[in-house]
Order: sequence, then C-alpha cells, then structure tokens
Amino acid sequence: MRSILIKNAQLRDRKTPVDILIEQGKFSKIEPQLTATADEFIDAAGALVTPTFIDPHLHIDKAYTALSGRLSRRETLEESIEIMQEIKRNYTVDDVRQRAVRAIKDSVKYGVTKIRGDVDIDTIGGLTALEGCLQAREETRDIADVELVAFPQEGIFRDPGTEELMWQAMEMGADVVGGMPAAEWIMAEARRHVDLVFAIARKFDADIDMHIDQTKDPCAQSLEYSAWLSIKNGYQGRVTGGHCTSLAYQTDAHAHKVIELLKYANFNICINPQVLAIMGVDAEPRTRGLTRVRELVAAGVNVATAQDTICDGFHIFGTGDPLDYGMLMAYQAQYNSTEKVKIVYDMITENAARLMRIENYGISVGNPADFNIIYAPNEAEAFRTRPKRLVFKNGKLIARGEKRTELL
Repeated sequence: MRSILIKNAQLRDRKTPVDILIEQGKFSKIEPQLTATADEFIDAAGALVTPTFIDPHLHIDKAYTALSGRLSRRETLEESIEIMQEIKRNYTVDDVRQRAVRAIKDSVKYGVTKIRGDVDIDTIGGLTALEGCLQAREETRDIADVELVAFPQEGIFRDPGTEELMWQAMEMGADVVGGMPAAEWIMAEARRHVDLVFAIARKFDADIDMHIDQTKDPCAQSLEYSAWLSIKNGYQGRVTGGHCTSLAYQTDAHAHKVIELLKYANFNICINPQVLAIMGVDAEPRTRGLTRVRELVAAGVNVATAQDTICDGFHIFGTGDPLDYGMLMAYQAQYNSTEKVKIVYDMITENAARLMRIENYGISVGNPADFNIIYAPNEAEAFRTRPKRLVFKNGKLIARGEKRTELL
C-alpha cells in the first residue's frame, strides 16, 4: 500500500497548518514541518483537511425515482408517501440495486464514505428493496461503509404483514431497526410500534433509527416515549430520532422537558433540512420544517444532519453533497457566524460519527485514513463555495472533484 505525505494541511483544531504522513492506510504522523519520505506527495496549500463526511440518513432505495419528474398537487408528506407507494409497486431487485449504487457513488464523489441507508419494508414492495440494497452495499464495499435500516414507511400495524417482514429483514442482513410510529392510526398503536422496534433491536443487538414525530401535531409523544425506553432498555446512545418536528410545535415548557430527557438518554437527533423545508404547504407565516435545533444543541444533545432523499417522490432535488444540505441547515437554524458554522460542520462529521457509533474516527495517529481535502481555508468558506475536493478511504485516493469556471 502506497504511503502519502500531505504538506500544509489545515486541520479544524489547529491554528497553523501541519503535515500528515499516511502509511498502511492509517495516519502515522501528524506534525508541523514533518520530515519524512513517502511514495506520494500532496501539497494541500493550506486547504481544509477533515475526516470523511458521514450521511446518517439517506433513502437509497428511493433515490432517482423522480428523474422523469415529480407530479404533485398538494405537496404534503402524505401525498409524497402515496406517490412512492405507486412507484415501489414496480420495484425490481436490479432496479433498486442500480439506483442505490448510483446514490452511494454520487455521495462518495462529494466526500461521503460512511452512509446509513433507510430501506422501505412493507407489504407493497415486500423485501425487494432490501435485496437490491444488500447487493448495492456489497458492490460498493471498496469505496463506502453502508449500514442498512429496515424502515417500515407505511407503519407496522397499520400495514398488516409488516411485523413479520421486519423480523425477516433483520435476518437477511439489515443492520439497524427503523420505525415510523406516526404512521399508525392511534397513539396506542404508535407506542406498540415503538415497543416492537425495541424488541427486535434487543433480539439482534442492533441500533435503532426511527423517523419520530415527523408531524406538526404538538400532542405527539413518540419521541419522549422512545427516549424513556432507551433508558429502560439500557440503550442510551444507540437510538436516533429522525426529523422530530413536533418538538417545534409544542409549548416551551413541554419541549424543554423532552429535550432534558433526550440529553439524559444520550439520544441522537438527525435533522434533514432539505425535504421538510420544501414539503408541506403552510399558510403564512410558513414554518421551516425543522425541529428545535438551537435548543437541542445548547442542551448538549447530539445533533447530526443528512441528505434524506435524492430526487424521489418526496423531494425532486438533492445532490448527496453534505456541503449543500449543511449550508441549508445553517440558513434554517440561523447559524450566521464563523464559530456557529463550526456547529454545522460537526453535524456532518463528528456528530454523525457519534450517531452511527463509528470507532476510530477522525484525523488522529492510528486511525484509518478516511478523510477529505476541501480546497477552502475554513468551514464557512467550504459551505459558501462548495469547492473542489479530494476523497480518501483507507489512505487511497478514490474520488477527485473539480469545480472550476473561467471567464473567457
């Protein structure tokens, strides 16, 4: 394996550039003005060098299903689910595989080498999507580490037969147990839904990642119930809630109590700013489709952000670039200073790694050399310009992105 010496690298936690030596696919030395020999030499010229980006919430089975267009009359979550129901009736294993591979490869091109992919498990498509995504994971194993979430988009008890499919999905090789309790008709069934998710997770010693309280209903309580069960089951740090928008509609007193419980449960929150910002037509004043980001961060809850969907029945846009959705997060959470932007950069790196419980992550001696060279001097400029970048996995250059426009 070739050794690499990177000169003049600007790390996030250093005021001045350092040199980085990579040997046998790992970081071996990180020092200013390092004297060493290597097979390859790269002058970063003061560019930002950071750990690999992580996308902890990406529906890879649905990606690119709207390339021919997305027809919508109401532009709501409920209508988006209906649109996807018709699409996935026609899924084939190879169709899903091809689109999932594309989603993974497109993400890697932007510097994402670790992905948590949600896969629909229901009686509409059965286990077809999972079969295709398992093949896609294997096909891209050399460039990306992909976890698959068994995700019951249509609910579990509202869609009879899904309970059995969820167990089968984990037996087939899904890594994480998903859930969507808000899909159930009544609160009692939503709690039963969460109970089953925890039962499956305990059986397979798997982490949990549910879409929780993705609703404008201030009375929704699946988030706090899931946090409480995390504590009861000794699952602190192993449960993630996606979206969690109901928290924004609750009274301050109740929301702050829930946030305190989330912190106590070491709960992870994954906020996906693109999809919910565009889906759901409100009367004025319009909402941002966002949970209480600033309050969660201030309380010390682990908050990550993700792409969610790429050009599907929910969302016609999306590139897979964390610098795209990260910048939108900064806008929506109103982080508008050099220091506050660092919070958002944490969401696409360190916080996402913590959510996925990735070991040996980061630019540190002995860790795998999974990193990006971002040709910008700092995080704010990275988001603003979304510049060219070099992508490395295990010390090997796997992608090179160019962004260059010249005046004639």
